[in-house]
Amino acid sequence: MQMKMLVDFNRCPKTLAVAFYFQNNNQDIMKHQLLLLIPLLGAGCAHPSHVRQVTTAEGKPAFIHVHDDDAEMNRAVKKARKTVGEFIAAVQHPTTTQRDFEVKKPFIYKGGLEHIWLSDIEFHGGHFHGRVNNRPNHLPDVKLGDCVSVNVNEITDWAYVDKDMLVGGYTIRILVKDLTPEQKKIFESEANYHVTKE
Repeated sequence: MQMKMLVDFNRCPKTLAVAFYFQNNNQDIMKHQLLLLIPLLGAGCAHPSHVRQVTTAEGKPAFIHVHDDDAEMNRAVKKARKTVGEFIAAVQHPTTTQRDFEVKKPFIYKGGLEHIWLSDIEFHGGHFHGRVNNRPNHLPDVKLGDCVSVNVNEITDWAYVDKDMLVGGYTIRILVKDLTPEQKKIFESEANYHVTKE
């Protein structure tokens, strides 16, 4: 059994965390190319342990905790919101080389917010509409594949792939930057797109 990590950002009252959802390759779940699929290598990412720390709990996905005052992550969310017009234009008029349109939506739960990627994005009525594309950790009423909507000003990231290159995905870029060269190579192979410097 090979284990994979589905990366999803989750926001708790005092931390911004990345959930690594472990699953068996044979399990029948929705998979979307924009989900980050990277093998668990050693202790995880190459980031300094005092900045982003891996935490595990029995029966729960592992999390990399990022403090609320993480300026890099906060800038990524602000940039996604500032540039969302570019994403809307691409969703409404995609080219033949563009694919895998997704936005990240914050869901409220008791104790904080959980940020989940939505796939199969459509835009109308000032809202994005899509399907839950990460297995929720703190949301018993939200299931993988559920159809949901999110206001434009509430998203915490957007992304799509154009000519096999990631466009947007500002919070994804933070994590990829922390990977070792070997981890990045495996990540890009599994994700089926490349991440370049902006």
